[in-house]
Amino acid sequence: MQYSELGEENISASKSFDANSETKSNGQVKTGRIKKSSELRKSLMSSEVDEERGESSMNGNSDDPYYVFKEDLVIKLDLVEDSLERYERLVKDTDTAANKAAVKEGKKELKRHIKNAESTLKDLQTTVKMVEKKREKFPNITDAELIERKSFTMSCMSRIKTCKDGMNSQGIKTKMLRDQRSLTKRRLNLSPTKSMDNEEANFIENNHASAQLMMEQQDETLDELDSAVVRVSGMAENIHEELGQQNKMLKELDEDLTNVEEELGLVVGKLAKMLKTKNKFQLCTILALSAVVVVLFFLVMYT
Repeated sequence: MQYSELGEENISASKSFDANSETKSNGQVKTGRIKKSSELRKSLMSSEVDEERGESSMNGNSDDPYYVFKEDLVIKLDLVEDSLERYERLVKDTDTAANKAAVKEGKKELKRHIKNAESTLKDLQTTVKMVEKKREKFPNITDAELIERKSFTMSCMSRIKTCKDGMNSQGIKTKMLRDQRSLTKRRLNLSPTKSMDNEEANFIENNHASAQLMMEQQDETLDELDSAVVRVSGMAENIHEELGQQNKMLKELDEDLTNVEEELGLVVGKLAKMLKTKNKFQLCTILALSAVVVVLFFLVMYT
């Protein structure tokens, strides 16, 4: 009877979590409105090489990457806080030990939103540091506005830290440990007997539950490591493909240069035969004068 009730509770909790997860698609729609941020991120990466470009991109609010990243970050922070609220409600309202899949998925979603927010925050901090480092190049940005920008980035850092602390709060850990102890007690059918007192039973429950939670945390770490390895592998494949394309382009360029050199040799040979001379200096002089005549002709015609 207990297991049937537990199954009904888990099914209900899973449905509730799926319903709450519908907001995930809404968040993706919101972030889709900030496609320009990826282009600005590329321009920021090359700002050290092309400082004049960075200066012109910040001369107006409409082109200032700070405001684009700020808008994107505000949306992503809202997604983080909404995801944290759903995760906390899920942990509170369900048996986390018996409903591990939903809890794991909720935490994974929260981590993904936090990572996206941290990435955008880093881009936002880059724009602030750029202005601070080359202060004379951005006279339109006042000192008061610069201080306000730095203050905003600090507040965003604080919000992200609060959400990360909330994800691993003591309350959540206590609830998960309590659920794991209850599951352990049901599985091992632990109850005080003549040969086992309450203290010994509690000791076994605590040790088994702590070991189980530690194993789950290790599994999460391994999953994250696996995802990182997959990302690095994808980047390596993209780099390999890009290098292959560039090598192909260089090979085609080399072939084109070879063809042009052969054709130029034929032209020079025919010109030498026509002029009855093999003096390369004279041939080059004739070609240069011919080019000058053509340029002068076009100047006369179009001026």
